[in-house]
Amino acid sequence: MLDQLFNLNSIKGSSLNIILLGVIYGFLGTFSALLLFPHYVAIMSFAFTSILLIPSIGYMIARDENIVARERHFSVRKLFSDHKDIMRLYILVFIGIFIAYMSIGALTSTAYVDTFFDAQLRVAGIAGQATGIGGEFAGILLNNLLVLGICFLLSLAYGAGSIIFIVWNASVWGIVFGYFIRQAVSSIDTNPLFYFAQVFLPFLPHMVTEAASYIVAAVMGGILAKAVIREKLFSHKFNHILVDALLLGVVGFLLVLLSGVIEVFVFPLFL
Repeated sequence: MLDQLFNLNSIKGSSLNIILLGVIYGFLGTFSALLLFPHYVAIMSFAFTSILLIPSIGYMIARDENIVARERHFSVRKLFSDHKDIMRLYILVFIGIFIAYMSIGALTSTAYVDTFFDAQLRVAGIAGQATGIGGEFAGILLNNLLVLGICFLLSLAYGAGSIIFIVWNASVWGIVFGYFIRQAVSSIDTNPLFYFAQVFLPFLPHMVTEAASYIVAAVMGGILAKAVIREKLFSHKFNHILVDALLLGVVGFLLVLLSGVIEVFVFPLFL
């Protein structure tokens, strides 16, 4: 109902509406998890949020495959223009869910966040005041490539089901930044805005590149899954979509590589 109310499926829909819907879904998912699974809020909150998004994402993936199938000739320019709507939708939804979880992390007590969102904090490497970002480049790259591959396979097998990785990523970053906002506000000897800017800005390039790589993998798997179902294998249309998907895979790999470089070699310089 809410996706229709906020016109999520419309390309002409307001970006603000889509972000707002992401915020509402983030809060609804968390409230549902708290109500039904109070001991597993960290996991169930993003699961419920993903379930809310699946119908609309599925619609947009099917629409994307139709657009690519109608193209007669391949071009790099069309590679991005053909998929701009679904990518825009993923990005705006990511921002909305990020805002929801950041608000939860900032407005609730530290004890609440530590108790109910421990999974997100552990993924970010946060323990008390410390952060565990950084490490060996090869290990981090391998881990991120593994996540990218799983995101692609989930998208290939379940279509819009890969949204779970986008939502999970948004929940982790949102809780982390909300956690830092609360730390800044509770600090009596530091300007809260200055403290938050110090934390937020170094994290931002890593967050953007990592989230973008998962979005690309989700789009790649989604359109390829639709092509396998709806097009004749190795027909002209199918081959066209396959080339699109492979090039998106290359873009995803480059984004993961860039994210790893930022995390290991650039981010520590700002700590």
